[in-house]
Formats: sequence, structure tokens, C-alpha cells
Amino acid sequence: MKLDLSKGTYIQIGGELGKYNSLPIETLIKIAQDFQELVLNIAKYDLQTTDPINLDTFKIELLDFRPGSAIPCFCYSPRVENKVGHNWQIHRNSVNEKLENIVEVAASGDYTKLKIIYPNPSTRNPIVESLYSLVNDFDTAPVSFVDYNKETLEIIPLFKIHRFGSSVKKSLITPIIETSVSNIETDVAVGRIKITTKGDIIKKKIINSYSNKNYALEYAPDLIVFEKTSYQLKYPLRCLFEMEDDYFVIQSEILDIIGTGLTEDEAEISFAEEFNFLFNKLNSLDNSQLTEHNQLIKLNLNNLIEKVVK
Repeated sequence: MKLDLSKGTYIQIGGELGKYNSLPIETLIKIAQDFQELVLNIAKYDLQTTDPINLDTFKIELLDFRPGSAIPCFCYSPRVENKVGHNWQIHRNSVNEKLENIVEVAASGDYTKLKIIYPNPSTRNPIVESLYSLVNDFDTAPVSFVDYNKETLEIIPLFKIHRFGSSVKKSLITPIIETSVSNIETDVAVGRIKITTKGDIIKKKIINSYSNKNYALEYAPDLIVFEKTSYQLKYPLRCLFEMEDDYFVIQSEILDIIGTGLTEDEAEISFAEEFNFLFNKLNSLDNSQLTEHNQLIKLNLNNLIEKVVK
């Protein structure tokens, strides 16, 4: 593990921002706040544990500041009151590992990998938001996570951070629509479906749905079309189709993907885009590069697809 907030993590900031071997106070504060927010979001949304979590355990402090451009060093708070619970060090180590995974993505420049690490939007959204804020604190200045040898004064590059574009961020954020489920058995939802054919392609689309409060229907395509690619499925992919207020949501629990839109068509296009991205990304990686969860999704996805037509 290259990044360890228990010992201290150095960030080297070059260019105009760091050329005086110093940082403006407001810039240092903003960097510290956004770095803290990223660490807290990892602990809050991504820490896999049954132990109760106190977020004070993951507070960070400024430990050091070195020349060689501007090189602040951040670490977990050493204060006793912030070492909460019996397993506080284990939890901090887990967050270190997750942080390093995220920084590796930032170093690759391919931020779409965050969809593989975090397929669930409810976890991915806050991570993306806080990472985007942190990366853009540096504007155009070159930035790297580095190691610093205090004996030799040597700066050892670890991860060079690439720009995080707003369009990429937008593609990674999925609106989360809070829905409520009625326990009243007489709350019935009714849908109207249009079936269209073009050659050998049959497409089903929900036109309207009605209920007393929320709209909840089954959406089960056996053909998914994204741009020029068609995925013919061995059997219908049963998904939940919901509407609340002005949002339509299509969700596949077995594949852990969601499509959303202001219209039925937008939700269907969004779902097809997520399906296409997931298929191509998972199949471009070896199982050794995937978590057990994503290996299972890859297996389900490939077993589902009969044929891909481009």
C-alpha cells in the first residue's frame, strides 16, 4: 500500500500555484476540506463492516509541509478522542486501500473506471462529487501524490493526477430518485405498452402508467439497443420500472444498473447506455482485476446475452 494516512500522505503541487514553495491560505484550506470530504465519503459509503462507524475516526490533519514546489502532508488525526472503537486502525487501513484505488483511477486519467469500482450510483455519486472537487482545486497546476524521504530529502513520485472533466463527471453521476412503496394491496398500477417491429427486431416500450401515488411496473426487454449495437437476450431481463413526480427509473437488481430520464424514452436510452458500458467494460478486464461482486455481474451478463449485433 503506497498511500497511508496513518503515517502521512504527501501531495506535490507544481506550476504557478506551487512555484514559491508555498500555498495561499484559502487554497490550502479548500484542498484540506475536499480531501477530508473524500476520505469521509469513502468511510461513510464504501467501508464494508458490521461495526458501528464514528466518522471522527477518519478526521485528517496537516502533518507536514515541504518545499520542492508546495508539498503538504495530511494524516489521520493522532488525537486520542478520534481513535474510536476497538477496530479503528483496521477501519482506517480499509479506507486507505479504497483511497489508493480511487487515486489510481485519477492517475490513469480514465475516470469512467469509477463505474466499475462503484456500480451502485448511491455509492458512486458522493465519491465522484468529492473527487471532482479535490482534483479541480489545483486548476491547471500539475499535481502528484508522492513519497518523501526525510533523511535524503528525496521526492518519490507515486501517482500523477490527471484532469477530471465536467462532461466525464456528468456521465458518472446518476440521479437517485427516492421512492416509497405502498403497503395497501388495492394500490394498483396499470401500464400501456407499444410494440414496434423493424425487420427481425422487436421493441417493447411503456407508453403510460397510472397509479394512485407512485408508478411501479415491470420492464422486461429481450432486446436492448444502444446506438448501432443490439443485444439479443436469451430471456427477458426483468427490471423494475417506476415513476415518481417527473422522473422515470428503470432498475435491474441482478446487474446493479439504473437508467433514468424525464421521459420513458430517456430512461430506456439511459438504461441501454449503462448496459452497453457495463458489458464492454467488464469484458475488457480479466476476472483477476474485478471484485467478486463484479465477477458475478459479469457472469450473469454473459449468460444473459444470446447474441451481439453491431
